[in-house]
Amino acid sequence: MKKIFVMLLMSVILATVASAQVKNVKKAYRLSEAYENPDFYAAEEQIEPALTDPTTAEDPYTWWVAGHIQDRKIAWENEKLAMAQSSDEEVKQEAAFKAYDYFIKCAELETKPNAKGKISNKYTKKLSETLAWYYKTFLIFNYGLKQAEYEDYNQAIVAFKKHLDIVDLLFMKDYKGTAEAPKPTKDTTYYKIKYYLGIYTSLAGKNDEAIALFESIKNNGHKESEIYQYLYNLYLERKDSANMLRILNEGIDRFPSQVVFLGLTINIYLEQNKQKEALNLLSKAIERNPSNAEYYTIRGQVNRSLGNGEAALRDYDKAIQMDPTKSIFYINKSEFLISQATNIESVASTMANKAEAAKTKSQAKQYLENAKQTLNKALEINSKDVEALKLLRRIANKEDNQAEVSRIAKLIKELEK
Repeated sequence: MKKIFVMLLMSVILATVASAQVKNVKKAYRLSEAYENPDFYAAEEQIEPALTDPTTAEDPYTWWVAGHIQDRKIAWENEKLAMAQSSDEEVKQEAAFKAYDYFIKCAELETKPNAKGKISNKYTKKLSETLAWYYKTFLIFNYGLKQAEYEDYNQAIVAFKKHLDIVDLLFMKDYKGTAEAPKPTKDTTYYKIKYYLGIYTSLAGKNDEAIALFESIKNNGHKESEIYQYLYNLYLERKDSANMLRILNEGIDRFPSQVVFLGLTINIYLEQNKQKEALNLLSKAIERNPSNAEYYTIRGQVNRSLGNGEAALRDYDKAIQMDPTKSIFYINKSEFLISQATNIESVASTMANKAEAAKTKSQAKQYLENAKQTLNKALEINSKDVEALKLLRRIANKEDNQAEVSRIAKLIKELEK
């Protein structure tokens, strides 16, 4: 008899606890719905134990109420704004961020049969519209941006992912959309946010994830060139030379007018002592885009490194002819001419025949004179070009013109202040 009494007592206690949690859920809802003074913090305290109690934790309504409390915070801030009172955007953003997880759990539970073996989507229909409105108003995304400002990149990543995931939620497929909350789509803004997600994923030190993200959106129309450059740098950091070259070659094909990808590829080939490969790549790039003057000046540099002096000079002159407004083209040519003059002078110094030596030195002077004229053209474009002035000073030193050396040195000093 005593044992039966204890069992009955335990049943009563369990029923009382279960009843208490159900009451807490209903009370939490009422507190959040109060017309004049909703008490959201008390509502949160009421709902919290119900989220883990076995008697209420598997009820979709419990999780819908938890999300609804957060959504009511947003509505309340908007109501204050409508009444010309101060509204807190950060409160709205954080509330949407929190509501998301509660709503997702609610929708998940609604896919399971209830006690009667039936499946209902009563709350899923409601929260679908709410999440679509969050997507339209960027509340969760903006919460992520705020976390990024605080340099909490991990939390920013979570927020960005939540925002983006709304589009792909299974129950959103059946959502038709409304004027206030249109059906979420993968529009240009979606890819912009995914771009930001990639950046902050990298800043958080999660480079493998960042690479996967950038690879997935590199051809979706938003900042494609920048994404290719990010991928190059990420592969560089990982010392993955195969993927570095792959992404650079893709960049060359996709952005033929941009020199950055070709230049980086050439640098890799030159570092690997593959000058001929670099030259072949440049020649192919010129065939595809013969109007790009920078390709010619770069090829001039490669030809110079290979000892193809005449070819280098032709490329430098072609670049200047195509675009005479870039001082760097004149500087590249001048550096080559000075180098040629130095080499010729070295040869002349070893000649036993004085007449031949003098003739050879005369050739060197012609190169230096050509270099001076070329550098003066660069200074016509930009009179403050320090690199051009330094090369002129170098020539003056070679000519033992100390007055000119002093004059140019003063100009450089003024510019470098």
